[in-house]
Amino acid sequence: MRRMSLKFYFGLLLSLSIAAVSCSKEGPEGPQGPAGAAGQQGAPGPAGPKGDAGTANVIYSNWLDVVYEPNVNDDDDTTGWSAVIIADKLTADIVNSGEIKVYLNLNNSDAPIVVPLPFFNGGIIINPTFATGGILLDSNEDISTLQDPSDGKKYFQYRYILIPGGANTLEAVDVDWNDYKAVKAYLNLKD
Repeated sequence: MRRMSLKFYFGLLLSLSIAAVSCSKEGPEGPQGPAGAAGQQGAPGPAGPKGDAGTANVIYSNWLDVVYEPNVNDDDDTTGWSAVIIADKLTADIVNSGEIKVYLNLNNSDAPIVVPLPFFNGGIIINPTFATGGILLDSNEDISTLQDPSDGKKYFQYRYILIPGGANTLEAVDVDWNDYKAVKAYLNLKD
């Protein structure tokens, strides 16, 4: 009898297990309940690594070779000198609401002497004019880029910096834009 009771209990247990698995109470999904209260804000995560210094939205050229052409009047007299720097990224928006700086290296790259334009020094005058796509330079002297034939070093090279209107404007930052060393450090410029 004991054997029968074990078989009986085993069969009953198996039947109940099958019945429990096969029965379910699925019906249509009910409406969404009300939102629960907001939980507590978690602790802030760890600080990320320091990023590289950047020049977000600032556009700058390499040091450029510039060639001036004489401005000649009807009597074939030279009345001044002009040059054009092509600046494809100089948009109408930057001309109208951004900032544009042009610099001239009076010496070579080994011992730079960089000055901002416009430049007035004794008898030499250089004035920039800005337009979409380029920078016009007017001077009373030929300040074209020169290359020393003895060592190949270049003198009188030019660089421009374009700052769109949405980026930090010159007034919004604490840097002397006429001091090229300060500008170079602030913008992390590579020579």
